[in-house]
Amino acid sequence: MNEENGNGGGRKYAELAEKNKENHIFAMESDAGGFSPRGFSIEADESNFTKISNWKTLFEPYLIHKFVEGFTGVDIAPLKSKQIVKIGLQPDSQRYFDYHHASNDKFDAVNKRELELGAATMAAMLYLIDKYGID
Repeated sequence: MNEENGNGGGRKYAELAEKNKENHIFAMESDAGGFSPRGFSIEADESNFTKISNWKTLFEPYLIHKFVEGFTGVDIAPLKSKQIVKIGLQPDSQRYFDYHHASNDKFDAVNKRELELGAATMAAMLYLIDKYGID
């Protein structure tokens, strides 16, 4: 919560995780719009990045083909652990600023099918992380 005004929620969550000695190994975020999914940004060590990148072929038939190393999202950015993999859903960004902070930036303007495709894409990634783990 509060990402737009200093990321108080993400920072507080990370603070409490550290205080409680929690060891997060995986975090995923979707904060780039509810549009058709195109892939993921990944923050991981080289071994895990390679492992996850090898799953790209499973997503390509659905035009989900962008697996890039890089920033995954503001909300999960403060999380730090010895070994953490962070993944951010990357949707098609063509229409992002048609809605972002505009008067039509409301839930009823979201394309239900595109939002569901993004959720399914994230679920597929989570399944693979759960099935094969991280190194």
